[in-house]
Amino acid sequence: MVKKGSILIISFLFLATTMWAGGWNNTLMGCRAMSIGGAFTAIADDPSAIFHNPGGLGFQESRLNFSLQGFYVWPTHKYTMPTGTTIQSKYDNPLPQFFVTYRTSERITLGFGIYVPYAGGGVDWKKDQLGVPLESVMGVYALTPTIAYQVSDKLSLGFNLIYYRGICTVNTEIGGYGPLSSEETGGSLSAGLGLMYKPTDKLSLGMSIRGPAKMKLSGTTSINYGGMKLNLDSETSFDLPWDMEFGLSYKITENFLFAAGFQYTMWSALDKVGKTIKNVPGFDPNLQMPVFADIQEEEILKFKDILIWRAGLEYIFPQGVSFRAGIGLDHYASPAETLSITNIDVNKLTFLGGVGYKAGKMQIDFLYAYAIGKEREKILSDYLIPLTEKYNLNVFILGLGITFSY
Repeated sequence: MVKKGSILIISFLFLATTMWAGGWNNTLMGCRAMSIGGAFTAIADDPSAIFHNPGGLGFQESRLNFSLQGFYVWPTHKYTMPTGTTIQSKYDNPLPQFFVTYRTSERITLGFGIYVPYAGGGVDWKKDQLGVPLESVMGVYALTPTIAYQVSDKLSLGFNLIYYRGICTVNTEIGGYGPLSSEETGGSLSAGLGLMYKPTDKLSLGMSIRGPAKMKLSGTTSINYGGMKLNLDSETSFDLPWDMEFGLSYKITENFLFAAGFQYTMWSALDKVGKTIKNVPGFDPNLQMPVFADIQEEEILKFKDILIWRAGLEYIFPQGVSFRAGIGLDHYASPAETLSITNIDVNKLTFLGGVGYKAGKMQIDFLYAYAIGKEREKILSDYLIPLTEKYNLNVFILGLGITFSY
């Protein structure tokens, strides 16, 4: 058996290396799409349709489209201790993305995208506030080859393969042992399907489905133990969910567009995270000798399925300038019992807006967004008297995108 002291150390190590960075959903794809509230499933008329609805590629007018987008995200995670003291984590991060589409024939369009659909952020708690430093970063990016087929002048279908690549890093320390760090990467394969239907010149209906994926990350977890630095092989596994989006768009006038939609994500697939630390050193008192063993643990998350609502407007002036505005309502997936300083998940009301300018073959889009979180409480009942923790999250986002069409 492994000595109890070793088990306690590895249990802390397990918890530290499975710490995520708040909500997992990331729909920041395309500055124009997001400035209309993200209600883009039934519009999908630029290269970001690769994410929002691959069926929309069949109706894109230009033969070749390049789109380079970028977002900068300023999240503020807030944690109020049972003592009433509130501390904050601020981990700013960029989210670049690239899309390209090419119409090979009258009915077939190909596309490829690189973007971050899940996580894509982190937390950075300071030692003078938390007692120990803790930086935890998680991101899942996607490489997505896509094909769309225009069935008729009213209907287009799209299909994409999705290769997910996950990255997780943790840097912290254990009292009496020193720094602890972990870095793991891994991938998985999934697929998506999209449909765009235009019953009239003014009305469009869209649907998009992304399949689940089983992620397995592997790498190294380093810890100081017995005066030595140990580099231990480690693995983390978790499931990504089914994701379904439905939307409609309506041209109120030739230059005035309204869009709305909702997204249903089956986060109940992420009910737990598995962790394995390999060849952990310990001591067998019966044999009176050192032993090595694998430590396997599970972190129970109990996520639930969620519904996200979106709506937005766009007005295009004759000079090529566009004004946009939108709103989104995101529901949390984490139950109260799994809230923690590295999984701050709250309801968010998001206000979005933006400006676009089209000149010849180039389109420039700017996005502004602010998400206001609704504070959640967690009751700690394992004490003589109930204690209360509070969690919240606000996010400020700026985005810039450039698209060239030929």
